[in-house]
Amino acid sequence: MDSMVTDFLVVADQIFILVLLIAVGYAAASMEVMDTRATRGLSGLLFNVTIPALIIAAMQVPITPARIADTEMLLLATGAFFALSFIVARAASKAMSIAPSEKGVYEFAIVFGSVSFMGFPVAQVLLGDESLFYVALFNIVFNILLFSAGIAMLTGEREGGFDPKLLINPGIAASVAGFVLFLGSVGIPSPFIDAIDLLGGITTPLAMIIVGAMLATLPAREMVGDWRIWAASAVILIVIPVIYCCLFSPIFSDPLVDGVMIMMAAMPAAAGTAVFAEQYGADARLASQIVFVSTIGSLVTIPLIAAVLL
Repeated sequence: MDSMVTDFLVVADQIFILVLLIAVGYAAASMEVMDTRATRGLSGLLFNVTIPALIIAAMQVPITPARIADTEMLLLATGAFFALSFIVARAASKAMSIAPSEKGVYEFAIVFGSVSFMGFPVAQVLLGDESLFYVALFNIVFNILLFSAGIAMLTGEREGGFDPKLLINPGIAASVAGFVLFLGSVGIPSPFIDAIDLLGGITTPLAMIIVGAMLATLPAREMVGDWRIWAASAVILIVIPVIYCCLFSPIFSDPLVDGVMIMMAAMPAAAGTAVFAEQYGADARLASQIVFVSTIGSLVTIPLIAAVLL
């Protein structure tokens, strides 16, 4: 018990650093130092510049038989995780008697976590820089499913199916390019890799500040919603990582790969859930409520999950 408490406090200390950065963003938005336009611009910088730079830098590692084996394990574990997530999302929506008009939003939020926005910073803080290579690979599968199955969830497939053009984005481009460089053992020379590394280094503080600024724009009293939002958040933050750990951790047992998978499973609903809901004609307010409750809740559950399951 003492060891578990110590582990929790160590992880909580690391997460508290991220909480402080979120508080900075919240304060900046509340005091109108940042407005919605600034937040949108910084989000664009994050997704289009700093996260791709972080991915490229993280994949500048030597190719070894062990890393190839871990890559195969990570991709298999990712497939198992998403199969589990889709099953749990469907079961949860039935158990909570979700209205057909809201079903897609709930299932989307349960399946698609904030694995880019919060995933990279949390993995870097808790698991170290080496974990970012595997988080980037996880994100390739995540994005393929997000822009295919995710859109189908929100639209009921009324948009006419999967559009491959949606996969052309800087995050996937950086992941594929970085993986090709990794497989070819091609190193980016200095000073270019140094500049890329510096750009990637601002991802963690920038992402957390943006999360805080986004939370500041959501009225807390309106965001708490009904019990289904809290139940869905519990499924996202606790049920899925615990089930994944029980079913798949013994199979995909490499400590780093397992740590990455558990942390990705423990992420709150993706920050872009409301944006996708708005874009594809679903309930954007409901999506914002789930994002708000699950993000606030994750500040407690992530250190708890890390201390108990890692």
